[in-house]
Amino acid sequence: MSAFTQYTDAAARCAFCVKPLPIMNGELRPWRAASGEFFCNEFCADDAEEARFQSHRRADRKANNLSACAST
Repeated sequence: MSAFTQYTDAAARCAFCVKPLPIMNGELRPWRAASGEFFCNEFCADDAEEARFQSHRRADRKANNLSACAST
């Protein structure tokens, strides 16, 4: 069973926190990031960008460590 059974409509959910996107005056009003993903607000968009940046830094650091070990 999925941990997010209550959030089945992914198209209307924040890409970071999975909460429903905001609706104002009957219109969907998401925050759209440069990546094209939709977020409930600018804070979730910023947190998602920071998380993506951190994961890329860790992957690069791990790749550098592996290549250094292979060359010795």
